[in-house]
Amino acid sequence: MSQQVWDEMDVIDGPNPTLRYGFYTQASGQVAMGRYYFIDDGDSLRVRLVPFGKTAVELPVHQYDRDNGVLKLSWDGKPNRKCRLDRQNDELFLGNCIEDLMVMPLAIRVANGYDEEWQGLHFPVSDVDLAIIAKAKQVLESQDQRNVNGDRNCDDDLASNRFSVFCALYVASIEIDGVYRHRRPAMQAARDSLWDRFPGDYAHMLRDINNNDSILDEELIMSLDAAYTALQNEMGSIWQ
Repeated sequence: MSQQVWDEMDVIDGPNPTLRYGFYTQASGQVAMGRYYFIDDGDSLRVRLVPFGKTAVELPVHQYDRDNGVLKLSWDGKPNRKCRLDRQNDELFLGNCIEDLMVMPLAIRVANGYDEEWQGLHFPVSDVDLAIIAKAKQVLESQDQRNVNGDRNCDDDLASNRFSVFCALYVASIEIDGVYRHRRPAMQAARDSLWDRFPGDYAHMLRDINNNDSILDEELIMSLDAAYTALQNEMGSIWQ
């Protein structure tokens, strides 16, 4: 897909930034996939790390040498974490963050086919997808009322034990598959089912439908039931 298509698929609120992908190293040492937003007005540059389901992190830019491609960042909330990346080409910045004695690799690049695969865009439907939908339904059914102020950051949902539809699917994905994949068949089926029931012009469909408090929890659960059936039917057609 082109960069423009990636940007349109994953728009964020506010100024129109450029979406980048890559990886970052967590404090635990585990490497995680990350989305980055470059907001560049030609004079200054802002960089933000936006992990799926997590709080966004500002990466203040201390130096951006446009001629030589040196990008120096710090990490909001981590004053001892300093990062330097070097532009390898027009599509890739590569470097490390240093915090105390830890060296944490970091990469920021233009989205490519690997990101499509990592997000599950081309995954065949499997039992994992059925299990994710079933678990998300269980999460929604087990609470008295959903979080109708969803912002796609699931930390507060986990803390309050009140989940939006997106966060129900997010935590279900983590529990079932160990990782959240934004475009896997379970997520696509949930979006399709909700769109069929509640068509409209949305910036973020899962968030905006969830935050419409005129929509009942029961209607959202019914949409997940429809998504589950659609996945079952697709699996059946694959094996015929």
